[in-house]
Amino acid sequence: MRALSGALLAGLVLVVAGCGTGGIAKGGNASSGKNLFTQGPPKTQGVPPPPTCGSCHTLADAGTQGQVGPNLDDAFRRAREEGFKESTIRNVVLDQIRYPTSVSGMPANLLKGQNAEDVAAYVASVAGKATKGGTTTSRTGKDLFTSLGCVSCHTLDGTKSTGPTFKGLFGSKVKLTSGQTVTADETYLLESILDPDKEIVQGYQPGVMTSVIKQSQVSMADAQKLVDFIKQQ
Repeated sequence: MRALSGALLAGLVLVVAGCGTGGIAKGGNASSGKNLFTQGPPKTQGVPPPPTCGSCHTLADAGTQGQVGPNLDDAFRRAREEGFKESTIRNVVLDQIRYPTSVSGMPANLLKGQNAEDVAAYVASVAGKATKGGTTTSRTGKDLFTSLGCVSCHTLDGTKSTGPTFKGLFGSKVKLTSGQTVTADETYLLESILDPDKEIVQGYQPGVMTSVIKQSQVSMADAQKLVDFIKQQ
């Protein structure tokens, strides 16, 4: 592999600095990797799911707008322009999953084994490439449910998770940590999306959603799409 130029190194510094010695990527299924990137691995009952890649990283092909970690399209666009092979990018991504930088806040080995290789293969196949669409305004509430990482903490089938399930939520009575009981109407749901820590449902902790979705990150238009999606569950 040829040496990284100074300009390219500057563009990749946030994702390259954690490269380690866990071995090179041997392959990976990009299709499976896309599902893992947006939805995470299968959930284990009774164990809170970790954040998905898409809840922290922006990637146009996945339709995600995470802002906690680097924008992966921006990070790898210059690498593609300078002719770096997809296999090189795949190994950079895999090493960053294994050994993230200490300042990134990303846990080491968030994904392991084949899952890590699949995500690395997917990101390497699409990051920095031109894509069709990719704008928030064209996405549905279901798309936003995935791309914003809501799927990491809220289920649609009634299963308990880090956050309240969306199944049957709209119109139900919700008891808050303040002791107050409110109706989960449209106004309540909008406020919960736009200002997640304002009212916490009893049995859940503040700061969980705001650690991933910052206040004002979701536009009113997108929040309304999410509410419309929740109303259908």
